[in-house]
Amino acid sequence: MEAPTIKDLTGFTLKAYQKLLMHLNQTHKIVPLCMMPQKDIPYIILRHDIDLSISAALKMAKLEHDLNIKSTYFALFSSNFYNLHDGKTAQTLKQISNLGHEIGLHYDIQQYRLYNQNMNKTLKKETQLLEHLIGRKVYSIARHGEWDMDPFIKTKEYINANYPKIRGNLYVHDSCRTWITLEGLQQLISNPPKKVQLLVHPGNWNEEELDRETFTERFFQSLETKVSQQRKEVKELWTKDFIRKYDHSVSTGDFVHQQRLKKGNKLQGLTDYYKLFLLYIISTFWGWRIHVMFKKIRKIGNYV
Repeated sequence: MEAPTIKDLTGFTLKAYQKLLMHLNQTHKIVPLCMMPQKDIPYIILRHDIDLSISAALKMAKLEHDLNIKSTYFALFSSNFYNLHDGKTAQTLKQISNLGHEIGLHYDIQQYRLYNQNMNKTLKKETQLLEHLIGRKVYSIARHGEWDMDPFIKTKEYINANYPKIRGNLYVHDSCRTWITLEGLQQLISNPPKKVQLLVHPGNWNEEELDRETFTERFFQSLETKVSQQRKEVKELWTKDFIRKYDHSVSTGDFVHQQRLKKGNKLQGLTDYYKLFLLYIISTFWGWRIHVMFKKIRKIGNYV
């Protein structure tokens, strides 16, 4: 396979990335961190830090899967752009794992310092939570953020991607849609050494070639679309019956609970106990299913 040019790769298109992998796969074994060869053979550790977009990571993971290539994807719990605790995001990460890729922990030292807790315990807890989300063991870790002292660089419990020996004879990565370094990138595509680590950020790549400003604007437009959808959902929530009744009571001073207190009605007390009993019933598996079924029946009845 013909090698991509520097011009191809500085366009940051997925087509150029695919071409790069096909070219490198001819001379080197491309592996995730957890599958580093023990034998003295040419290999490239392919790694991805998911900083911006989990959906971009899935797109890249599918591209690699189609080429029969496996890599390591590092997920970040403190990202400003995605939430691993969100069900859809966690499911997407699991999809990447199910494609055969390794999932590792992207830890943020500066964030850990803000917690003011034992860093080793924080790393352990995040790793265990990540394992719970993907249903697989986490073997590898990589730091996120600005470079300073890393307390986990020599850890024996995990594979640290930034440990000097693991970085290999050549370390090349993209950052802010630039290559660090261009000389290293040129060596990678023309005459790579035996041991290489290539870090590619999925959020930097796109189907079409875009300048940095246009790419950034499109990224934030997608975020604004999500925010608009959330705004719409919140406003729809405000139209619920109980909210309208509440607003009416506040504006008219007609407080139902005050009327109940004045009545001192024993029957009302029994009604409250009955509602509490229903709440407990609904909280059970079958109780909730029956509750949903009755709601559907009432809804059909309102249309008839």
